[in-house]
Amino acid sequence: MKEPTYRQTLVHAWNVVWENKILWILGLLSVFLGQLGFSDVFGKIWSMFDNSLASGGFALVPLLKLNLTGGVWSALGLVWLSVICVAVVFLVIFLAAASQGSLIAYAADWFKNGKHQTLAKPWRKSIKHFWSILLVNVVRQVLLFLLLLGFVLIADYFFVSRTPLEGFVFAASAVLVLIASLVFSALCIYTLCYVVLDGKGVLESVKKAWALFSDHLLVSLEVGLLLMLMNFFLVLVIAVGSFFAFLPSVLIWVAAGFTNLVVLAAIGLILGIFLLLLFIALVAGFFNAFTISAWVFLFMRMHKEGLSSRAIHFFKHIFSK
Repeated sequence: MKEPTYRQTLVHAWNVVWENKILWILGLLSVFLGQLGFSDVFGKIWSMFDNSLASGGFALVPLLKLNLTGGVWSALGLVWLSVICVAVVFLVIFLAAASQGSLIAYAADWFKNGKHQTLAKPWRKSIKHFWSILLVNVVRQVLLFLLLLGFVLIADYFFVSRTPLEGFVFAASAVLVLIASLVFSALCIYTLCYVVLDGKGVLESVKKAWALFSDHLLVSLEVGLLLMLMNFFLVLVIAVGSFFAFLPSVLIWVAAGFTNLVVLAAIGLILGIFLLLLFIALVAGFFNAFTISAWVFLFMRMHKEGLSSRAIHFFKHIFSK
């Protein structure tokens, strides 16, 4: 059988997401667990740079300041607010884990049959393996946190010393962190696929995921880099979309200028922010569903048939001439 190309992978992932709009919602909900693949840690490192360079150092978590005044009623209000926030967090985590598993199950069924289906069957399958899905994501986030913690320590020392040797160590550590994060993310994706699609336990799924990853090491790295590069295109789409999102607001602001009504200017601002947030939510949901579907397609082909590295294929083609 002819080996699938990465172009076919992207096309299949696009088709399943475009033909099944419900996956956009699942993708948006599951994004709260972090984006699967290389892009998640890349985005965290980028955000860390953006937030920390201005302060002259690196920090893994933002500085929180809490000022309690007002006596016992303020304390009770804070406790009640904390309870509500905790309940919301648990609800979001539940929806995110269930949506991630449902997305994997739905995409796999689509790649097998190419038929539309209701969300009931994938949802039940995801709920059945909910705790395994959550455990895999928690372990992944812990490992990524430890990686970023080590990177923060090295980066903070680098910005204090600024010697050539430390510069080299900083660059090497950044590359190692990105590669290690990709390994963890690929193992997480394959483990989730074994859990949801094959019904395996977590430990057995991890062993099978490691074997699959070892057999397709370069393919996993290439796919992770390819999807990471697509994030730059995603940023461009959001930038262009933000311009069009505020076009209705511009018309309202022009009307506000002619009529000298401040309320119109406020309505224009609120409308622009609402349309921008709606557009970002749609794009984020679509892209996360697209990313997970691409990994599921590759998992199914590698799991059943095998898939060779396109880089190795390219060099073989070059040197065979």
